[in-house]
Amino acid sequence: MDVPFISSGALSSAHYTLVRNVELAQTPQQADQYLLEEVHSLRARMSRPRLSTKQCRECLILLMYCSMTATSGLAANDMEFALPHAVTLAEAGTSINERRIGYLFCSAVMSLDHEFRLMLVNTLRKDLEAPEAPRICLALDYLIQCPSEDVIPAIQSRLHDLVSHNSPHVRRRALFAIRALAGHDPSLLGWMSQEIAKRLRDSDPMVTSAAVVSCGILLQHNLLPSDTGIGIYKVLLRLSDTVIESSTARLVTQKILRLYCSLQPSSEVLQIVLKLIKRASSRPKLHLVLSDCFAVLHSVPPETVLSLGNTASVVTNIRHLLPSEDANEQYLFLSCLECVHPTLWAGTSPKIPAVLEAWEVERIMQLLSSPDGAIRTKTLRILSSIDPSIVNMYFSQQLEDVPSNHSQDKITFLLEVAEVMADKDGEQYSRSIRDIFNALSDEREGRRISESAVEKVLSYIRDGGDTFGPNAATTLLALVLDASDKLNSTLMVIVTALACEYAGRVAISPLQLLQGLSEKLKEYPASIQEVSLLAMMRLAADCEGVPTDVITAVHSLTDASGRHIQRRCQQFLDIISKPNVLKDVTSRSRSRSLPDFLASLESYQSRPSISPRLTPGSPRLAPGSPHPTPGSPRSSAGRTPLSGNKLRYAAYEPPPPAARARRPRSRTRTASRSRSATSLDYGDDIRPSSSLSGRSRHSEDLTRTVTAGELAVVAGSPELRSLSLVGSLFTLSNLIPEFLLKSSPPRPLISLRKTDSVDLLGSKLDLISLDSPFMSEPPTALEELDELDHDFESSWNSLDKFSARGWCEMSMDAVVRRLQGLQFKIVVLSSDQLPFQGELKVLLSSGSAKKVGRGYAAIRLRESTDEDGCLWRLRSDDEEMLTGVRRLFGD
Repeated sequence: MDVPFISSGALSSAHYTLVRNVELAQTPQQADQYLLEEVHSLRARMSRPRLSTKQCRECLILLMYCSMTATSGLAANDMEFALPHAVTLAEAGTSINERRIGYLFCSAVMSLDHEFRLMLVNTLRKDLEAPEAPRICLALDYLIQCPSEDVIPAIQSRLHDLVSHNSPHVRRRALFAIRALAGHDPSLLGWMSQEIAKRLRDSDPMVTSAAVVSCGILLQHNLLPSDTGIGIYKVLLRLSDTVIESSTARLVTQKILRLYCSLQPSSEVLQIVLKLIKRASSRPKLHLVLSDCFAVLHSVPPETVLSLGNTASVVTNIRHLLPSEDANEQYLFLSCLECVHPTLWAGTSPKIPAVLEAWEVERIMQLLSSPDGAIRTKTLRILSSIDPSIVNMYFSQQLEDVPSNHSQDKITFLLEVAEVMADKDGEQYSRSIRDIFNALSDEREGRRISESAVEKVLSYIRDGGDTFGPNAATTLLALVLDASDKLNSTLMVIVTALACEYAGRVAISPLQLLQGLSEKLKEYPASIQEVSLLAMMRLAADCEGVPTDVITAVHSLTDASGRHIQRRCQQFLDIISKPNVLKDVTSRSRSRSLPDFLASLESYQSRPSISPRLTPGSPRLAPGSPHPTPGSPRSSAGRTPLSGNKLRYAAYEPPPPAARARRPRSRTRTASRSRSATSLDYGDDIRPSSSLSGRSRHSEDLTRTVTAGELAVVAGSPELRSLSLVGSLFTLSNLIPEFLLKSSPPRPLISLRKTDSVDLLGSKLDLISLDSPFMSEPPTALEELDELDHDFESSWNSLDKFSARGWCEMSMDAVVRRLQGLQFKIVVLSSDQLPFQGELKVLLSSGSAKKVGRGYAAIRLRESTDEDGCLWRLRSDDEEMLTGVRRLFGD
């Protein structure tokens, strides 16, 4: 950015500096950091009292710049703090420019159901009743962009008057505002229909254009006045003489012609249309008008066109476009010819001779080889309208040539022919698809998968409609039931994807599809086997149970496959044994499609596991104990687990059984507050066991070493927080940073004594005694975060005084370890818990509950899927605390 400040047009030096920093940033992340810091600065600036309207306008412009420029994206709720200022600026701005910025910010940030919309109703009414046209236009522009049902009663009568306002800018905007508000209240159109029809005779062509568009809306609701057709005809007649010279006349003429595509044009209108065809055919700048004129003829019966006189002239006017090598002119010719009934030009009627000569028909056939798919499709539709057998015969000829000319373009063209042949017949389309891929069933080509063909077929079936889709899917899915029928690899992928999407909507049951896919598993390469296994998982969710022969087929595939397919087979066997997990994964999928199911499955697998990833020497929690959700998240795949060179401390020998002491039931916490949802982790599943086997394993667990990170997990456990005995000994969250900084050799840190029936760190814990060798201060009570009470959502919403966000190069578990090194009390909530599912949540508290000015902070961490690092968002009521935590993220 080499433009000096004086020539930049910036509002202020701050605006210029921000834009310069963003444009000179080395990376997008650095630019986003500048923008986020500016938003934080603007938030503090706008919280000051006595902010002038000029300063408010500048702040809103900077906020909109930050929102539009940030690559990471700023959500609308990140800028809601400025909405009161925007509403005030729209109401009390001293100039039109200031009011315009207020309205613009509201339309960009304010949601449709936001409570501040009611505050704008009175402002809109005042501006609409103002004598100045610019203020009226501001309010109308806002109504066009953000129509609301609440504002209609307040402005309805005023809109009726504004349609006849002196200013053409107001009249035009008033018509568009009525059209926008009619989406909420269609009766508004009926009340305004007469006024809208009058605007067809307006002296300003742009107002007339707006009136024509509004008449189209009236036509859709059957509210068009009876005499409106005459008014539209007069407008078209008036504009037809100036359409060549005036671009505005061309624009209005196009809108009128498009309106007549829905109306029944009279013979007088058709005469004007034919006149326009003759004028527009030889002028390139009128090609759009020419196309719209032929579109009007498409909606007219051929008998009506015959009654007008010489019909050959209709096609004769566009014959000069056919020899052109310009793809646009070729497409224009075909579009116009398609709108004319074949009896008027193709010679299919004995009374009407053919208009085109033999070389012109040959030229049309040559367009079937055009590199433009739209031109090929148009040509096929024209030939099909003349005689469907022409296209069927052409399809058969091209199908015979597929084995010798099997390029992707050839297959794509055959699929286009199949679409034209089938039209709206789903069964016919599926039979054509089967014939195409059966022609590729030789050994060399049968294993190739055409991704473009898969996408084209699935998209066409999905967009075909409620009847077309199931009919096409049923015909193709029937191929799976025949075990002796070897399908082409591409067709097999298509059928597998359709099995996922249409299971339960076709006559073939999901159980039959599941068995059919399992019988064909060994016939295909690994890439198709993987797709089939994923589809079988999805189908298993719709079955009451999985048959034995399906499980046997998967087992036999496991023995004969590589590691990747073996993992998929094991995944299938594991997930069908957990019906609740399978239903949960299926319910989280955005749709029934195979990619969405795979995304849901991988998302479920990548959640933090029930317990932290442990090193070989690290202890595991005892079976049956609640999972320590407020701890470090599990590292994602590919990350290095906690290495063995971390500080580790051996535990004391297991103590002898002590007397059992129970806590009052009222002090217990629900298991849902301290345990995460079950994770689909096939290699590290923790299952509860009986009390007898659990006791022996508990004693064995106590002999293992305990890492510092696991002690931090224990510190966040609600069970330990509710024990006054633990609080009377020491504050664990303050102790961990101290022993992490010790340079002395590892020493026993705590002793854990339990009775015979105690689950270690579990919800049935009876008595825990913790002794610390580092008691440098008198023991203090382990107080809970009373005000926050582990309710992260309310805590996050309440801590809005200071906020920050950014990118951190560390993983989420590394961030949690660093936070534990600060002198704060910490509670960690796993990413699979509500709210903000998918994000790790951390609550921090500084000082004692009795200390005045105690600071709180709430942090949200989202792990990156592309690179090492995480996104963080931070809110706090203490600026010093926020600064300290931000410095930690930046180290």
